[in-house]
Amino acid sequence: MKVIFDKSELISAITTALGAISSSHDNPILECIKITAEAPDKCRITTYDNTKGFNIELSANVIEEGGCLINAQRFFGMVKNMPADVTLECGKNMTASITSERSVYEIQYQDVKLYPNIMEISARQSFTLKQGQLKDVIIQTIFAVADNNDRLQLNGAYFTVDNGYIHVVALDGLRFAERMIRDEKIIKTNIEVAADTEVQFIIPKKSLFEVIKLLDEPDEEITVIKARRHVMFKIKNVTFHTALIDGDYIEYRRFIPKNETTNAIVNTAELRDSLERALFITEYKEAGRLKAPVKLNFYDGVLNISSVSSSNKSTDEIYADKTGNDLEIGFNCRMLLDTFRVLDCEKICLKLTTPLSAMAMVPVDPYDDSFLYFTFPTRITENF
Repeated sequence: MKVIFDKSELISAITTALGAISSSHDNPILECIKITAEAPDKCRITTYDNTKGFNIELSANVIEEGGCLINAQRFFGMVKNMPADVTLECGKNMTASITSERSVYEIQYQDVKLYPNIMEISARQSFTLKQGQLKDVIIQTIFAVADNNDRLQLNGAYFTVDNGYIHVVALDGLRFAERMIRDEKIIKTNIEVAADTEVQFIIPKKSLFEVIKLLDEPDEEITVIKARRHVMFKIKNVTFHTALIDGDYIEYRRFIPKNETTNAIVNTAELRDSLERALFITEYKEAGRLKAPVKLNFYDGVLNISSVSSSNKSTDEIYADKTGNDLEIGFNCRMLLDTFRVLDCEKICLKLTTPLSAMAMVPVDPYDDSFLYFTFPTRITENF
């Protein structure tokens, strides 16, 4: 095989493909990037880590067709250091040369036949929407996806899609995120299931981060294809596929706070800024331990935000349009702040019941169902 690549296009393709390189070191083949050239002007790059994978097509000058497996990290480092366009040539003794102008690297490669066969994904359902819409629902929920929960379904985000909407839910046991976008241009196609069946699946957290990286043109469309146990995302010359998390998602609606006794409408940016200031105190370490939570005190049209450690203190106040009972409640500051960092509304309604019940964060308009967040509190000690 002998192929000439545009350096910038090759670096872009490898950078994307590295997201599916195995880091376990259990199988050296999965640390390789698969490069195949089977047409005069096209080359294909493939990576796979037993859970997710990339298939990227890029333009190239194919002088001799063929294929090879090369350690992805080393190949990327060599290409990145080259001065101009890159020529990859696989020679004898399983040695490949990577040249650019007068610069030459040599690297061992392996036979493409050693690469695992990636199962063909048979489409059952698909849908299209704008990249910006998909990016919004992921970014505004991914922080609430669990990392290593014993209930595997919580380690992913739960998607429900039908004609006219996309709905995403995440829950890690201490906080909840729900995001809905309604748009008649979100179109679903059912192929092997009944026409009125919603598209439903749970995507692992690590795969969501790879999807976010692909979504860099907000107004352009993306096609999402669901198979029985996999889902594919297709954007231009890149196809990303990932295994789904099996099983039914938790009955999350039973955890949503109800019968609130305190409602407060606050400026989102003002509360976010106050929490950022409190974070400096709540994450101040003494003797290796994190200190006090952030305390929210609702009273007389005021929301007081404070935090105290043994040697530091912060206090802030913002206006709150409160109805119902006065209430004092404590939170892990970073956990609460994660929600406010993704909110893009001017004002938000906070709904509370007791100091030990979750606080819900919803749109001010009661008919707006675009988002719902809630976070469970932490107990406030007497010496707080």
